[in-house]
Amino acid sequence: MANLNFFLNVEGGFVLLDLIEISHPDLTTPMRFVRNDLFGVTVKHEDGLEYNYGYQVFEVKRSATNRTLDQEISITFADFDDALMKALKKTNRLIEPQFKYRQYRDDDLEDAVQILQTLEITDVNKDASGLVTFDAKAVQLNNVKTGEVYTVENCPLLRGA
Repeated sequence: MANLNFFLNVEGGFVLLDLIEISHPDLTTPMRFVRNDLFGVTVKHEDGLEYNYGYQVFEVKRSATNRTLDQEISITFADFDDALMKALKKTNRLIEPQFKYRQYRDDDLEDAVQILQTLEITDVNKDASGLVTFDAKAVQLNNVKTGEVYTVENCPLLRGA
């Protein structure tokens, strides 16, 4: 019979922890939540400082395109005590709240596996059951065509190119 102590004493696999951070200049501190650790976690960010994330029930849905700069995440957040909605209602809506998404392995909280930063929260909705849904999208830097079209008439040096 095989030695079962090896299989019984071996450590299990790792879990990817989903962490979200919501910040705005009008909020005193950013709101930080972890989805799949009941006791919360303390992780080290890319700036070298440690930050605490409290447990909250939420669901993350990534957009189908991950290889472009147009990142988009849809979040369904269980905000039964209205803490998130009250905080967002107090903010100046001329400045969109910032959203950051991080993934860490539960056995290594020093380095993030994945980081999505500089996303803006849009379309915040709350239903009667207490679920808040919002989208976090990449900032649209060049969605309006402005400027001058370069033609041979207005730029004669283009003729040589």
